[in-house]
Parts: sequence; structure tokens; C-alpha cells
Amino acid sequence: MTTQATLSAEAVNQANRPSAEDIAARRKVIEVDHLDWSFGARQVLFDINLDVRQGEIMVIMGGSGSGKTTLLRHLVGLMPPLPGKIKLLGKDMGALSRMQLLDLKRRIGVAFQFGALFSSMSVSENVKLPLRELTDLEERTMDIMANMKLEVCNLSGFGHLMPSDLSGGMMKRASIARAIVMDPKLIFLDEPSSGLDPVVSSALDDLILKLRDAMDISVVVVSHDVESAYKIADRITILDKGQILISDRVDAVRNSTNERVQNLLHRRSEQAEIDPTEYLRRLAGD
Repeated sequence: MTTQATLSAEAVNQANRPSAEDIAARRKVIEVDHLDWSFGARQVLFDINLDVRQGEIMVIMGGSGSGKTTLLRHLVGLMPPLPGKIKLLGKDMGALSRMQLLDLKRRIGVAFQFGALFSSMSVSENVKLPLRELTDLEERTMDIMANMKLEVCNLSGFGHLMPSDLSGGMMKRASIARAIVMDPKLIFLDEPSSGLDPVVSSALDDLILKLRDAMDISVVVVSHDVESAYKIADRITILDKGQILISDRVDAVRNSTNERVQNLLHRRSEQAEIDPTEYLRRLAGD
């Protein structure tokens, strides 16, 4: 049941949300045009058309097997957008060379569901990983950038700890710190509130909103958490059996008379765990 505190926080965010007209006037940072995808004879995505604007928070939802994980993999450059087209930050991903794709990845950040932190590295070393893999910065500069992002994510003073020393909420925040360490203009968050209690989840929502406002970044969130989506989203997109069932402002989705929309809003999704080695492979674009 939605608590009074959740309703109050959501009301405050709704009051601060940019208008539909304001968002529509901003440049597109993601453009998906007629994207289809099949695994063998099984079609997973059907004619997906979607855009995300600068400074917008888009939450993507859907039941198990809806295609949202496949869509996320396309958006972060792990799967080729063929047939169809995906533009990130104005760049046609299907037309990029491997080096151009790596350059684009320097301008986006990704935080996976289970954090994908390396257990053998300190929190600070985990946050510095994209800097170490994708830049030639000096160690001192990397330290400064990592510490700044840890502070932004309310983890100042925790950089020396190992991931095993962190709570679930702290691991999520460390993963987000790593996602923003290179000051991206676009970040993708995979199930950020999964496994967290309501209080910690609400604090993470506040962090996402703070980052959007402070850094003027666009945020794409894959989530099963309806209350979180209502609180942080400018728009919600719901996938069903590989198709977009609805993509609209929060109030329009919440008040939809489509029975399928209402059923899917309250169905918990299942996500596959991403281990640290897989994170590093994806970072390198292999």
C-alpha cells in the first residue's frame, strides 16, 4: 500500500517535473526507430519506436519476457539495432566503428541490477574502473574524480572499504557512482531498487532525482517498482510481449483504463544477475 510519505514525496516531484511541452522542446538523446529483434525463429521486439529527451527520466517496465532487457541491451550498445535504428546522443549506433562506439560509451554510464562490483577491489577502485579502462588520466586525477562522485552518492569516506563491507543500498550507490564517474550525459539504471527495503529504495529515488537535476543528465531506468516509477519518472514505457503497450506521462499511465496496463504495473519482473567480469567485458565493448 502506498504510504502518506510516498504520496507526499511523489506530489513534490510532480510539482517539480518539467511540463510535457518543455520536454518535447528539448533535443533527443535517444531515438529508437522501427527496432525489431529475433532470437532464431522467436521474435522478441516488434517495431519499437521510442525517444528520450535531454534531462528526462524514462522508466521502462514490463513483465518477464516482455523484451525490456533485450531493449536495454540494444540501448547500451551490446546488440546491433538491425533491423531498425538507434541513435544515442545524435550518433547512429549501427553506423559506428568499434572505436567510435567506445568513444560513445565514454559519454554514457550504466549501473547493473546487482552492482557488478569486483570483490577484490576497494569501492574507490571499482568507481575508478571506467576511468582506468577508457582514459589516460593520471592516478591523482582519477582519485579526485572518484572521490567527488562517491561524495555525490553519499559515500564519502567509504572508498577504502571492500564491496563485502557494504549494505545493499550502499552497493547500489557505489554502482551509480561508477556510472557517473565520467560525467555522462546519459545513464542507464537496471533495477536500481531491486532487493532494497522501502526506506532505502526511497532514498535511492531521491539520489536519482538529485543527479538528474544537478548534472542535467537523461536517465533510463528499467524497473519493476511501480511506486518508484511514479515518483521519479517523467514518462513511463510499458512493454508487453515485445511491443510498446503504452508510453506516456505518469498520470496517463497510472490512470490508463487498459486492463493489461494495470495488470503489468503490478507484476514483478525477473532480471539476470551481471557479474563483475561481464561488466568489464561490456565496458570494453567485446
